Amino acid sequence: MKNLIFTFLAWVVSAMVSASVFAETATLKPIDQYYAHVSASEWVEALPIIRSLVEADPSMPSRWFQYGTCLEALELYPGAISAFKSAYELDSTDYGAQYRIFKNYALAGDAAGFVAFAREEVLKTPHIVELIAQRQEFQEITSSDAYQEFLSQL
Repeated sequence: MKNLIFTFLAWVVSAMVSASVFAETATLKPIDQYYAHVSASEWVEALPIIRSLVEADPSMPSRWFQYGTCLEALELYPGAISAFKSAYELDSTDYGAQYRIFKNYALAGDAAGFVAFAREEVLKTPHIVELIAQRQEFQEITSSDAYQEFLSQL
């Protein structure tokens, strides 16, 4: 009989804990829901959450960056470029966003877009050309005719 009572109590406590965890998950703030999905690499689930947060307050560069990160993970490179550009326009000191713009042009295989962005950035940051040259992930783009022509015009 004792075992039956202990088993029953253990079951009740377990049910209460499970219900508490479920209730807590349902009441998470949207940004916390986004991070929960991202930490589990659930990018499809994270996308509508971060999109709604960006739409609710498009003045937050960090939300644009998070949106771009989500789009990049889903291999939606043109959208990611646009999101990272929005983040960078709102905070021109966010060189992480600048890097992600270059990275997504490279991932998309868009040498023309990469070069156009490099033309803009070299005016603000002349040493950007050296930084780009050091990055392995840009090697295919930097060896393109379009990029070589850009370098010859500097």
